[in-house]
Amino acid sequence: MSFRPPRSLPILTLFHNVKSERSKAALALLQSKQKNASGEEKYRIDVIDENQQTPTDTQLKQVASFLKSPTPWKEMMLNDQITNAHDAFKALKEKPDLLNCPILVDWEKGKAVMGSPTLEAVEKLIQERNK
Repeated sequence: MSFRPPRSLPILTLFHNVKSERSKAALALLQSKQKNASGEEKYRIDVIDENQQTPTDTQLKQVASFLKSPTPWKEMMLNDQITNAHDAFKALKEKPDLLNCPILVDWEKGKAVMGSPTLEAVEKLIQERNK
């Protein structure tokens, strides 16, 4: 008889700003799509609130590499003078709300999307995860 350990659920991380209506809407969208019809979770949600926890240098680099953009730092940061992870990390230590939230990351699939100016990309990433 063989034993198969339970499958772990994928984790979707939301870099979140509780002061942002769009970020709150992204979290609500994630939560509303999290369970299937029988009530089982399809994925876990990891919320990183920018005002309580600064993303690490490694996280920032990874998210930037997951964004399919020639200028990821300009998308991720609300200061277009920031062009690399070191400067972003330093700036966020001083002013956490410079991170352009919401940002949704699917670590397993190596994808990240910005939730601005609309939540269209966030919804698409959730749909891809739920296939």
